[in-house]
Order: sequence, then C-alpha cells, then structure tokens
Amino acid sequence: MDKQELDAKVEEMAKALLSYCSARTSNHFEAEDLAQDVILEIYKSSGNIRNADAVYGFMWAVAGNVYKQWCKDKAKSRECEMKDDLYDTAEPSAEDDSALYLLRRELALLSEKYRKAVVLYYVENLSCSEISNRLFISESMVKYLLFKSRQILKEGMRMERNYGQQSYNPKRLSLMFWGNGTNRYAHLCDSKISQNILFACYNDKLSAEQISLEIGVSLPYMEDKLAELCEYDLLKKDGNRYYTNIVIFTRDFSKEVGSKTARLKEKIADMLTEAIARHEKDVRAIGFYGADMGGNSFVWQMVSFILDGAIIFILQNKMKIVYPKDKFGTECFVWGQETDGQASWKSQFCFGIANVCNSAGDYVQFMDFPINGEMVHHYHFNRQNTTNVFLDIAKGNTAHFSENDKALAADMVRKGYVISNEEGLLVNAPVFTRAQHDTLKSIFFDTAAQIADEAEKLMEAVTKILKDHIPVHLKKLAKDMAWLRLFEDAISAPVAILYERKYLLPYTGNGMLPTTYVILK
Repeated sequence: MDKQELDAKVEEMAKALLSYCSARTSNHFEAEDLAQDVILEIYKSSGNIRNADAVYGFMWAVAGNVYKQWCKDKAKSRECEMKDDLYDTAEPSAEDDSALYLLRRELALLSEKYRKAVVLYYVENLSCSEISNRLFISESMVKYLLFKSRQILKEGMRMERNYGQQSYNPKRLSLMFWGNGTNRYAHLCDSKISQNILFACYNDKLSAEQISLEIGVSLPYMEDKLAELCEYDLLKKDGNRYYTNIVIFTRDFSKEVGSKTARLKEKIADMLTEAIARHEKDVRAIGFYGADMGGNSFVWQMVSFILDGAIIFILQNKMKIVYPKDKFGTECFVWGQETDGQASWKSQFCFGIANVCNSAGDYVQFMDFPINGEMVHHYHFNRQNTTNVFLDIAKGNTAHFSENDKALAADMVRKGYVISNEEGLLVNAPVFTRAQHDTLKSIFFDTAAQIADEAEKLMEAVTKILKDHIPVHLKKLAKDMAWLRLFEDAISAPVAILYERKYLLPYTGNGMLPTTYVILK
C-alpha cells in the first residue's frame, strides 16, 4: 500500500480513533496524545500490512497495542500485590483499602467462567471437588480456572483503568423498525444497559471488559444483555470483541442534518404556504363537503394533502429501497435513534400519513397531529368495524346501524371525529368524491412535483452526512437508511417550521379535524 492510500485510510479512521482514545483517557489532552501515538505507530509499522483489505484490522490492532503500553507506562507507580486468599480478614489499612477496591473492581470485570470459580472457592468456600460438581467440569479444570483467575486479577490490579463517559452520562436509544413483517426487536432496548452497549461498540470493537468500563456496569449485570443483542444480530462478535451491527442516528448526526438541510426544509415550507394562498379559492370552489371549513383546519388539510401527494405518491413510488432480510427472514430495517429522553410531537418518525378503506373502495386518509404539544394517533382506525362505521356516516348510510355500530358512533362523537346534531350524524372531516379529489390533485400537482424534487435533494444531502457518521462496515446501508428519515426530514420538519411560524395552529377541538379526510368511490 502506497503512502497516498495509507493517508486516505488514516484520515477516514481519524474520528473513530479519537473516539477510541477519548473513551480510554481522562481528558482530551491525553486522548489527543494517545491518538497521535497510535497514528505514528501505524505509519511506522505500515510495511506489515498484507493488503488493502487488512488495513482496518491492522489499525485497530496497532491501537490496542499502543493503548496497552500506554496503560503499563502509567501504572508503574501503582504496583500492588494480591494476597493468596484474595481477602484480608485483618483490619485494613488505607493501603489495604485501595488494594481491596482494586480487587473488587477486577472481580467485576472477570468473565463468567472465571468469576464463578473464584466466587465459589473464595466466597462460598466450596472445595474444588464441589465446584467441579456444581459447574459440571473436571477438578483439573477448576484448578486451572482458579490459577488463571489469579493471574488475570493480579495483572488487572496493576493496571490503571478509567471509566468511560457513558458510565456517568449514559446515552438514550430508541430502537426503530420498518419492514414487511413482525417487529421482534421492540423489547431489546428497554434497558439502559443494552442501549449503552450498542453505543459503546458503535465506532469501536470492544471486549466485554472494555464495555464494562465504558458504561460503568459490572460484567455480571451485562452478560445476558450482550448475549441477547448478539442473538438478534444487533451486536456481532469478532474474536473476543463486540461491534454494533445497526446504524445509529446519533444526536451529532441529527444536529448536522438539521444545520445543513435547514434551507431546503424552509424552502419546502415556503412552497406550501405560497401554493395554499394562491389556490385557496380554487379549492373551496370544488364544493366538497367541508369546503367552508375554518382557516386553521383548511391550512392543516392542504399541507397534509400536498405532502401526501409529493412525498408518498410521487417520491416514495420513485424510491427503490432494497429491504435486507434479518436472521428471521423478515425484510426490514432495524436502527437506533439517540434521544434526549423527552417526548415531543416533533420527535423522530412520529408524524406519518396512512389510510384505511372499506370493501366498497371508500377510504379515510389521515395524518397524526399535535394537540397542545402532544401527538394524537388515530389508533381507532386500526379496527375495520370502526372504519366502516365512520365511512358509512360520511355517506349518510346509517339506517342499518346495529347497537354495536351505534356505540362506536357515540364513541367517535365523544372523541370529536363525528358530530351529532338535528341533521343526524356527520363526520367532522372533509369528504370528497373521486372526481372532486382528482380536481384537488390537479390544482396542486405542480407544487407537489416541485416539493418532491426538493425532498429528493434533501435526502441526498442526508445520505452524504450519514456516510460520515457511520462505521465502515455499515456504509453500504447509508443511502437506504437516510431515506428512512423521509418522514422526519421532508414531512415533519417542514410542518414543524409552519407550526413554529404559527401558520399552523394547535387544534383545540373547534372546527374540522386538521389532517383527516374521506374519499368516496
């Protein structure tokens, strides 16, 4: 490998190397010094690189060796001896206290097979024969585990170990799923331990002991989580080191997307307001049920309608996303989203568009929307009988209603989806015939096409940013993963801008629903 190629590889790895060093040092000065030592050693040893495919493994091996030597150099003044019985029953001195702390620290980092033998022998006072029976291993293996454990503990007690940033400032991660089958992953990140394991191993390949130090959790409390994450392929193992196998949309990534795509999102918001103002009279002149709705309901409805036409009808149909198959054979994407732990109606992927239909081909289109800062999700449309009742009310076809249908209608009246007055039951949403809906589409066709073009540019920008934030082995997923943010970046963000401008106002319960409308066949 020539110097120019090596320079390019080192530059590509620089951010990950600095992250690796920052996690293992107490301040950024030490981290920068250690990173410089690693890079220097990479150049000095570059003649040992077998081929271009081996360069990343070589770099991480060099980083590990340099770090080990760095630890040894710092630990020379901290030598201490481990007592044969592991615990001193005498009244400890200050120095003994320090040794006992180091011993307990290293016990917490011992892998399970060694730790069990040590605890059974030294804490529970079992004989080698009893331990052999308990663990279903030979006595000679028990003696080997005890001997090896003492070596590991003694060596570890001589080392300086620094807890990583995540030990006192844990990350928060939501696990996202988008696919054509069952979401088997929803429960995997309920625990902060699992969330922080995935973060710790995102840019680094770490051993279990290194993960333990990085997130500040003893091995006995995280071994099951490591096994579970590996079982679902969210975590992979290379030798004795783990690495994260899903893309994570980190806060740094989201922040960079926000700053670098702000102009495009503002442009989409401007295009929406201009088109709605220009065509309001034309839209109301169509004469659909609800054409006389109030101003706030009208702009909500038109924003929803145009974005549906631009993003869903035009852009999503143009997208050629290839869904990978997970280990269960499901075509899906699974990824992580770093959060700040505070729910917000502008949060990731909460603002979506959907529709449901009846057997006659009528359908209700809807988008989740905020009321006083909280998202309202149209969960009741998940039930077909509720959808049928709602659409029958829209057609004025209620004479056949059963007692159950009437109960569903009464519930929708209480929730504001249906109005009950002297005229009977009326849906609290616009109702279009197919012809009226086609006219509405033609009015906003050019605007929707222009917004689709801007949204495509936006997603290309997001793809480029994402490639700079994800590990090398996940870069092949960058384009498709970026497009999974389509709803957030091309729908939620422009709507949020209009909301912040007070062009869109919170729905207070007065007037028609802001984002729900009906199309009758």
